[in-house]
Amino acid sequence: MDTFIIKNAVIVTQNEVIPLGSVLVEHGLITLIAENIDPRHANSIIDAEGAYLLPGIIDIHTDALDAEIMPRSGADMPINVAFRELERKMSGCGFTTVYHSMHLGYDMAELHSKSKYSRLEVFNTVYEASKGSTLLNNKIHLRFELSGVSAYQTCFELMDQGYISLLSVMDHTPGQGQISKEHFISFIMKMGKSADEAELAYQEKITLPIIEGEALEALIKHAQKLHITVASHDDDTVEKVSYMHSLGVNICEFPINMETATQATNLGMHVVGGASNILRGGSLSGNLNMKDAVLQGKIDTLCSDYYPPAILHSIFKLHLENNLPLYEAVNLATINPAKAAGINKQTGSIEVGKDADLIIVKLVDDIPMVTHTIVRGNLVALASNKISYNQHKKITDQYSLANER
Repeated sequence: MDTFIIKNAVIVTQNEVIPLGSVLVEHGLITLIAENIDPRHANSIIDAEGAYLLPGIIDIHTDALDAEIMPRSGADMPINVAFRELERKMSGCGFTTVYHSMHLGYDMAELHSKSKYSRLEVFNTVYEASKGSTLLNNKIHLRFELSGVSAYQTCFELMDQGYISLLSVMDHTPGQGQISKEHFISFIMKMGKSADEAELAYQEKITLPIIEGEALEALIKHAQKLHITVASHDDDTVEKVSYMHSLGVNICEFPINMETATQATNLGMHVVGGASNILRGGSLSGNLNMKDAVLQGKIDTLCSDYYPPAILHSIFKLHLENNLPLYEAVNLATINPAKAAGINKQTGSIEVGKDADLIIVKLVDDIPMVTHTIVRGNLVALASNKISYNQHKKITDQYSLANER
């Protein structure tokens, strides 16, 4: 599809919703946005039939790949097969750029998975696959567990090899972050341990050595030297947010409470929340409700975390149920994550000169459905695009009235 037109679309830009318009794509780039475009400019035409045209979703934190490789504890799937199959699933959910968040140094996760693969094998295979013929723009987000002292040098090696596009530092030591002491004790006792045994396990966990101080600063500085964006993870105090910011960290992922989200916002950091939290109606751990944080302007970016379909559904939930302007809701999953990751000059919005990373979305009983996913001008996913006249009229009338107001 070297040159094509998408016509009859409700176009969602960074700052407005265009009730009905067309977009010209030439050689992978958006070259014209107008009400009507002469069909002689293109080799083919996609008729959106009144559906929405959005920028493709950019997910800077998803654990989906590890879950695809290991759908059940001990059930290893071939890594390259998992990579390809996940691409197909995510393209159908409207993703055009994905930062696969892959853990390192997280001994508890490795123990639970019972995987035959070493973490290096996973990183190597995914990186090589991402450089081949792919459906999506695939990148690696390295999630380094600070208690993984033995994996510390491996972080440097992976960054030096060019594998890593985003680094986050996380600490799952109980008693701070997302895991309170009470939550940890309760979890251990549910596994059949006594209260004394659970307390002993807690004491063992909190005395483990972690990467901190000069070692942590050296890791972050090395990432910055290589122009790798750095994020903090599960910040639970204002002091922790401020400390991370002082080290040059510019993304705050999954703030535990409104205070930390507010502090990160005030410091000019990008603040990332899980879309699954919004779709479900709250946190699994009783932490920050991301819908409230978004509506108060304390979260500027959504990621899928553990459930990729959640992003698109959360966008429309925020718009339809909470009256968030659609373009603002869409920005949470497109231009804002692009800015956070430093790729906003190439993608993230429907603008002339940017990559044609686009999705067409129709509503079926107010549930969004992706009919087309286009990555750099290539159609990578296609579903039925039949949309009734009544629905077309409902959508276009809505935005015509909005513009009149």
